[in-house]
Amino acid sequence: MAGQELASRVSCAERYAWRHGAVNVDAPPSRCQSAPDGPPKFRVVAYDYGIKRNILRLLVAHNCEVTVVPAQTSSADVLALKPSGVFLSNGPGDPEPIGYAIENIRRLAGRVPIFGICLGHQLCGLALGGKTYKLKFGHHGSNHPVKNLRTEKVEITAQNHGFAVDPGSLPSSDVEITHLNLNDHTNEGLRHRSLPLFSVQYHPEASPGPHDSQYLFDDFVHMMSEFNG
Repeated sequence: MAGQELASRVSCAERYAWRHGAVNVDAPPSRCQSAPDGPPKFRVVAYDYGIKRNILRLLVAHNCEVTVVPAQTSSADVLALKPSGVFLSNGPGDPEPIGYAIENIRRLAGRVPIFGICLGHQLCGLALGGKTYKLKFGHHGSNHPVKNLRTEKVEITAQNHGFAVDPGSLPSSDVEITHLNLNDHTNEGLRHRSLPLFSVQYHPEASPGPHDSQYLFDDFVHMMSEFNG
């Protein structure tokens, strides 16, 4: 897996709109697809590096109009869509060879709020000057304890990754470490100290899986609301 750029291989071929909301498993089949109250308040462009559908469902459920774009879409083309925020998805492979994504994130940082998950988190770390490395076994499955260093709360998370961000490589003057894996103390989250950008290594959208971390979608909405006035 090391050295392999796989995001462009699994990404969508062209951009598309996603309109389906979150699934309520307790509802009858005809009503299981929820819809937000009222029209969308935010326009989100989601980079598809291998995106999970439940991420898109949760963005719609949080009053977002979602446009999914291929992994190699330029930052200029994304900004031309006038997004309220940009989402960076999960995906396979080694993050370091995905130079086009790293450069796009650098060009978007500060111009639009950014939220990344899993591979998107690793790409944020690289874009902010950090390094990534391959884990010996990786983190897979559910019930991984992660500590939110800002709230001191422990979240039970679902994970599926083979690489991690080296927190010691990040410029501490610009980047705050926000989440820590309690099993092996690897990095699980970061936030820029002055720019509207944050990311996590695990999967807050896990379906099925623990829902402890779905507050991160609320945080993204709040960030977009503050940034866009």
